[in-house]
Amino acid sequence: MSLLAAIRVAWNALLIKKGQSALTTLGIVIGISAVIAMMSAGAGARFKLELSLESIGKNLIIVQPGGRTNQGNLGSFVPLTGADVAAIRRHAGPWITAAAPSQMTRRQASSRIARTSAWVAGSLPEVHHIRKWQVIYGRFYDDDDVRQAAPVCLLGQTTRRKLFPDQPNPVGEWVRIDRLQLRVIGILGEKGKTPSGGDQDDQISLPITTMQRKLIGEERLSMILVDARSAALLGRAKEEIIRVLRQRPHLKSGVADDFDVSTVREMAQIAEVVTKTLQTVVVVIAAISLLVGGIGIMNIMLVSVTQRTREIGLRMAAGARSADILVQFLIEAMVLALLGGFLGVVLGLSGAVSLARMAHWPVVISPAGIVLTVLVSAVIGLFFGYYPAWKASRMQPIEALRAE
Repeated sequence: MSLLAAIRVAWNALLIKKGQSALTTLGIVIGISAVIAMMSAGAGARFKLELSLESIGKNLIIVQPGGRTNQGNLGSFVPLTGADVAAIRRHAGPWITAAAPSQMTRRQASSRIARTSAWVAGSLPEVHHIRKWQVIYGRFYDDDDVRQAAPVCLLGQTTRRKLFPDQPNPVGEWVRIDRLQLRVIGILGEKGKTPSGGDQDDQISLPITTMQRKLIGEERLSMILVDARSAALLGRAKEEIIRVLRQRPHLKSGVADDFDVSTVREMAQIAEVVTKTLQTVVVVIAAISLLVGGIGIMNIMLVSVTQRTREIGLRMAAGARSADILVQFLIEAMVLALLGGFLGVVLGLSGAVSLARMAHWPVVISPAGIVLTVLVSAVIGLFFGYYPAWKASRMQPIEALRAE
């Protein structure tokens, strides 16, 4: 019997019991679809995470006051100062491109038509490079603005939409923060969410001197933002910053750090771990589902062999060899498994598209992954269908013909 003829016989045998065949493939359908959907979701989540890191700054290092204990709790607290920024620039220069002090506070802001709460961030012009901000209207504040403590600011897109909902370009307008009047000199481009879900566009940026002298009245820094020269130097730059800050006079040998240095990569690792853990759990569940599906194929094939004993005897009496019977039932099992694999691929792709739309990340499908799942289906059919096929091929024609 030719291969095509064997496939046709196998297909006709499966069509005789459509409901039973469909239920048998259900485990494989669920397993394959879950693997494809979750692999696509994981790839989409990682892609979105990379975009978030790109928007924050892949090489960003954040220095904050307050050390961390072994339990992760906030330890001793000593404010960061401009001298710390100068020391980092001086000693960590070979590994960084820029370092900028930053102060942040949450304040009420109002325009002539609206009022909202927003983050107010004061820094130096270097932060424009460190955070990779794009100014779509107007300009960023410069060194002269810093020296003069100029009453100027830039708006993030979220804040701009709240304060000037009908003006995409409100450059030249005025914004009041508490009692401080600030002229809008620029509008920042869209940044989106951070890996932790924070809105990077919900802020007002102004020179740090303006903030210190005219808004909050103190020079303590909320953080120091540092840009490493490359991703490869990120770890080395972090080590050097820690070494520099540990040379401060009040920190003696053996005393715990009273500051915290972290990279954006480290902050994103939690999201990556969660994603990988969820993927692993789903893959394990899918593997169990595939195992159940394979056992179902074995069961239906054993039932099929029992019900078709006389057919097997007739084929052998007509000249069919044991190898022909073995191949026929193996092909039948593989057709059943491949049918489940195909339906699983279709369902998995639909699930991947639905998840991507709900989570607002791109649909990432690996053709190699789809081919692999189809091969897995074929292997399942071959493995679990071998024993029933072997049992059928070992029948004696006379005994098979005697069967009722």
